[in-house]
Amino acid sequence: MTCAFLAGLTIAFFMPVTARAETLDKVVAVVNDDVIMASELSLSMNMLANQIRQAGQPLPPEEILQRQVLEKLIVESLQLQMGERAGVKVSNEQLEAAVASIASQNRMSSAAFENELARQGIPLSIFRENVRRQIIIQQVQQALVIKRIEISEQDVDNFMQSEEGRQLAMQAAAEKPVSQYHARHILIKPSAIRNDEEARIFLQKIVNAAQKGGDFAALAKKYSDDPGSALKGGDLGWTSPGQMVPEFDQMVANTEPGSVSPPFRTQFGWHTVQVLERREQDMSEKILRQQAQMILRKRQFQDELPRWLKELRDQAYIQIKQ
Repeated sequence: MTCAFLAGLTIAFFMPVTARAETLDKVVAVVNDDVIMASELSLSMNMLANQIRQAGQPLPPEEILQRQVLEKLIVESLQLQMGERAGVKVSNEQLEAAVASIASQNRMSSAAFENELARQGIPLSIFRENVRRQIIIQQVQQALVIKRIEISEQDVDNFMQSEEGRQLAMQAAAEKPVSQYHARHILIKPSAIRNDEEARIFLQKIVNAAQKGGDFAALAKKYSDDPGSALKGGDLGWTSPGQMVPEFDQMVANTEPGSVSPPFRTQFGWHTVQVLERREQDMSEKILRQQAQMILRKRQFQDELPRWLKELRDQAYIQIKQ
């Protein structure tokens, strides 16, 4: 799930953000506690115009282009402010992985990718900042929009009876048994009173206690910020690969049954996991329904996102300067 939004993105996706300290020009919009500068708007417009030209499409009138880009910057600012209030942070590891993923999607090595950025006149630091901003926006959307989505068993049943559902069933019939794991976890989220590094240090103390024989379930009940599992002692039940974010699956794969992992970061915060046991399970029917749920959830997400963004904008204080 994490960084999944990067799939298909290219260099041209990212619009440079200006360093506010370097360009003290004029404010074109006030967005709650943030401002958008004329230089930021101009650079973003230039980048979008270049993308349109590269695609061989006609440019819209400058007034329309400016209005569209300004609206995009306003909505991005609102989401970034929400992320800041919620304590959303992007670790260096997440950022490096995201940049490497984009380079790979462009079929370039890291060095070649940096050279291409330089050729386009995009400083690496600005590109990385844009990636960081997009990761934060994606995390905010994942946390808040998904809460508004409900997929019922009847929705899945109806999908399975459709032509698309029948084709999915044919593919699932050939599935092999799945390697599942049973694990507990503890989540510590950065917050207004505990920054990202403080959250990691706090979790490391919990890990130390667990590794010295402390009751992992009791520690999860006392400290975990995951309301869905904390009351169950952090118990996640039997889980299949792909149900959790990739970082979580990777750490589970590297942790022996009975062991407690070191702290690791995902888009949700800092985790530690205790792997209890593993098994091979024929999951063809269950996986089929999970895949159907994922398809339906993705569709509902795409439908719900514009409505959520409109609500976010309607509730904000926005002043566009003339």
